[in-house]
Amino acid sequence: MVAVLARQGQTRVEDLADRFGVSTVTIRSDLNVLERSGHVVRRHGQALLSNLAAAELAFNERRKLNMEAKARIGVEAARRVKDGDTILLDAGTTTHQIALNLKDRRELVVMTNGLDIAMELSHCPGIDIILLGGHLRKSALSLSGSQAERSLREYRFDTLFLGVDGFDSQIGITTFNEREASLNRIMCEVARQIVAVTDSSKFERGGHHLVCELRRLDVLVTDAGLPPALRSTLAAQSHPHLVVV
Repeated sequence: MVAVLARQGQTRVEDLADRFGVSTVTIRSDLNVLERSGHVVRRHGQALLSNLAAAELAFNERRKLNMEAKARIGVEAARRVKDGDTILLDAGTTTHQIALNLKDRRELVVMTNGLDIAMELSHCPGIDIILLGGHLRKSALSLSGSQAERSLREYRFDTLFLGVDGFDSQIGITTFNEREASLNRIMCEVARQIVAVTDSSKFERGGHHLVCELRRLDVLVTDAGLPPALRSTLAAQSHPHLVVV
């Protein structure tokens, strides 16, 4: 059931009952157990994955979630990168999709805290890779901590491509990892343009640590699963520029 919620973001009790061929009473009982363990949140007849459960998903498992949407987002975001640019690629499964679409760039400088992103681009002759050092978060293949922060402050970049753990329409981008939140905030400081990339399952899912206020984003690239009310809210604002793929 946790895997279903991870793929869909949230779903109704009735839909879960149909999927598993059991009664709604059984589903509610199972959800009660998952809610007590902190893995599920219940809201108005629907269930969604908690931040705790999202954080516990292994990197390879998260990479499989919403893959079609992430691939489209990666293609669209990569179109914004020109030869000769200097960019920051935040660690994450969606930003990894951006890296897949940058391999033909020339004289491109990429700094990243994602081990998988650095490896993906390591054989590209036209790309100079700078890998931030620091503490390795094994579940995300990401580096963070004071060493990474000190190094990052010495640079300036054209564009930051920022991944998203949680997106609150009133607050902005959040995460559940304190170290990564601190590093991401510095990434926002040293980039002239901030492009947030996220599949729609992250909307209205909040983390404990604020990364970036909504008004500071220049561009938000997401998929068509964006909730209609949130789409209207974002479309009515001058920042960020909304791109739906």
